[in-house]
Amino acid sequence: MQSRSLALVGILALAVAGGVGFALADTGAQAASTNSTVSVSADATVERAPDRATVTVAAVGRGETAEAARNNLTGDAEAITSALDDAGANVTSSRFQIRPEYERTETGSEQVGYVAIHTVEAETGNVSSVGTLVDTAVDAGADRVDGIRYSLSEETRQSAREEALTTAMDRARSDAEVVAGAEGRTVGSAVSIQTSDSGRYVVYAETAAAGDAGGRTSIEPGTVTVDAAVSVTYELD
Repeated sequence: MQSRSLALVGILALAVAGGVGFALADTGAQAASTNSTVSVSADATVERAPDRATVTVAAVGRGETAEAARNNLTGDAEAITSALDDAGANVTSSRFQIRPEYERTETGSEQVGYVAIHTVEAETGNVSSVGTLVDTAVDAGADRVDGIRYSLSEETRQSAREEALTTAMDRARSDAEVVAGAEGRTVGSAVSIQTSDSGRYVVYAETAAAGDAGGRTSIEPGTVTVDAAVSVTYELD
């Protein structure tokens, strides 16, 4: 009779400790906690105006031979680089390539000559000057804008990430309190936290449109988003 009573006590103890959404905390070598836990996940998104911009332009030349394509470049990369430097940008790369150029025919494709491309990439912290940089490069001989992308400096991105993490943690605790309250419990300390982040750290300008002020280029950037997510396990009181 005594062993039957002990068995019933064990069953009741498990019934009290168990519950939907809860798990007994395991502390390893220490005695298992008598408190249950609840695990929740939450995320948050923060938007920031970009404070860095990169402009990529190119001078292009075509010809029947590789030499002719090189000689037919619309502009000198040194002149484009110098003009961008004078405009306050930091030229980060300059790439040159010559490749065969093909034209599609009824029977497949046929080489029609060569194309030479000299690409120059420049960065600036003055995002409002991007349109001016495009015009400066074109005036210096570039005839193609290959891309304009906006991003965040490391300092700005880190600040946005910290704000997103703080908001995500607030949401996680709020969700945990709702779940715990439904079981007549209260939320205690966090016993484990996992974080992850993503976000569009770079945005691309879709078009470079001529503005009304003297036909110069005007470009409006979008916002850059920074996301953060947390998975938190709280002890329940």
